[in-house]
Amino acid sequence: MYSIRSDRPLGADALALLQAVDHVLKTLELLYFIVGAMARDILLTHVFGLDTRLATRDLDIGVAVRDWSEFELVAAKLSEDANFVQDPKMVHRLRKDNYPLDIIPYDGVETPEHTIAWPPDREVVMNVAGFQDAFEAAVVVQVEAGLDIRVVSLPGLAVLKFLAWSDRGTVDSRDARDLATLLRSYVDAGNNDRLYEAEFDAMEAVDFNLELAGARLLGRDARLVASEDVRAQVLDLLRDSIRRTRLATDMTTVWSNLEDVTSVVEKFLEQFQEGLQGH
Repeated sequence: MYSIRSDRPLGADALALLQAVDHVLKTLELLYFIVGAMARDILLTHVFGLDTRLATRDLDIGVAVRDWSEFELVAAKLSEDANFVQDPKMVHRLRKDNYPLDIIPYDGVETPEHTIAWPPDREVVMNVAGFQDAFEAAVVVQVEAGLDIRVVSLPGLAVLKFLAWSDRGTVDSRDARDLATLLRSYVDAGNNDRLYEAEFDAMEAVDFNLELAGARLLGRDARLVASEDVRAQVLDLLRDSIRRTRLATDMTTVWSNLEDVTSVVEKFLEQFQEGLQGH
């Protein structure tokens, strides 16, 4: 189990939001975990002490529900018991003190293709492939005494970010920026010793470039947490030259101070792909 560092505490607003969500979901006896940018910040910044310069005020949670009525119950209880307000434009978004909470249901509301169609008109379809895998591989973080929360692991988050970018990358590049941050930071997120010991061959494969070795290791770890069909979706994206080029372009803003930034991004993607393929 991980713990929030004393020198990198969560802000009071974020902590209050997590307390409220945890209380309601546990009262309903529903399984949930933190995904998205908040998970990135909790692990990279507040657990491992890294400065990502990408702090967020958004909270995304994945919730395993049996049907849409159970999803509606979650939103209703958050509104009744914790003073969340429903966003009139988005069925999955609530707000508390102007802090957005996105609820992403999966499990019982998924199609066989691992998509969900948002009510009421079912016209908006979202890919939730990888959510069950990510939940099973999630880590537990002690946010404060008596508050232990499941958070998507960094490899699980990387997989979800690839799939999210594939879904909405044409209109939103945030997932690409998060991917760039994960690829660059993974070595410093508790993995340095692994690269000098059990995963030393990853170092040799990249001429001892620590960050690139970390990207390959992230791919290897993602391979362990993702089911075969989910890995196939990510690999399809990485093997599609048009989408890969667009993804790399979206990722370059994280390395904006480099001259040959596109080449650098491509090296990180190449190493992640190698790892995901089991190399």
